[in-house]
Amino acid sequence: MLIPTSQNVKTITDMREDALNLLAEVDEKGLAYIFHRSEPKAVILSIKDFIFLQEALENLQDFKDAKSLAEEKRGGGVPLKSVAKKYV
Repeated sequence: MLIPTSQNVKTITDMREDALNLLAEVDEKGLAYIFHRSEPKAVILSIKDFIFLQEALENLQDFKDAKSLAEEKRGGGVPLKSVAKKYV
């Protein structure tokens, strides 16, 4: 759930006093918003969700790179057969 609610909002005090319980909740719910003096300061993600986001960002970057390469002008190219002759 990406919207701060009473179920996924914790304070700095909560984090300091009961870090293990906070981590268990993050593991169960996926994330927790950390507030300090009623201001959002951080988000703690489960490792599973963090890895998912990292992979999604890598996939997006790969897509952008492939699209950019597809739009580049290419030369005449060299036939595969002529390259293969050099190495066979």
